[in-house]
Amino acid sequence: MEAIITELLKHAFTGVNIIPTVLLIVMQCYWLIAILGFFDLSFLDMDMDLEGTEGTGLIDGLAVFINIGKVPVALVFSLVVLNFWIIAMLMYFLPIEAGGMFSGIMLLPALMASIYITRLEMFPLKKVFPERRNTNDSNDINHKVLNKRCTLKCDLKSGLLGQAEIEQEGASVVINVKPQFKEDSFKKGDIAFVFKKDEEKDVYYIMNDEFYL
Repeated sequence: MEAIITELLKHAFTGVNIIPTVLLIVMQCYWLIAILGFFDLSFLDMDMDLEGTEGTGLIDGLAVFINIGKVPVALVFSLVVLNFWIIAMLMYFLPIEAGGMFSGIMLLPALMASIYITRLEMFPLKKVFPERRNTNDSNDINHKVLNKRCTLKCDLKSGLLGQAEIEQEGASVVINVKPQFKEDSFKKGDIAFVFKKDEEKDVYYIMNDEFYL
């Protein structure tokens, strides 16, 4: 057992493998400090307001894909890092040089796989954080959203997920959106009409606002 642990530590700090290892150490330090009470656990539980960031279509879509917003951001990030590190360590069993160039190339698909695994892990975890799914009654939220005009927070094409904002008195509402028709596309700042909602996926379908002018 001692030999296995030694080999694992050696592999974890060899070449490019230090990247997922350092990320794991940073994540562990965060949770250790948080548990000891030096700062609030909500330190990384921030709102994903990506407005003003270039290329937010991909980032917003990724946030929706992983279910950020339904589970604390710190927990989602930690699971991505943990899964990334585990996959990187399992590369030890591949017939490639540990921490070498090919291992570095393999880190990208390893990261993509860790994101997908994290998404699967989010489904049961969403039930642990029911208060995050809707701060108000679901019917009340739908009443404020359906058949309303929204402003796109990112570029959006058919088949992609994005986010849009509905301005109202008090706090505005940010929703996950997807084009209703394949030929529709939107740019950041465009106005669209919220047509219907997919309750299972928690996604609102939008249409070009010109149909309702």
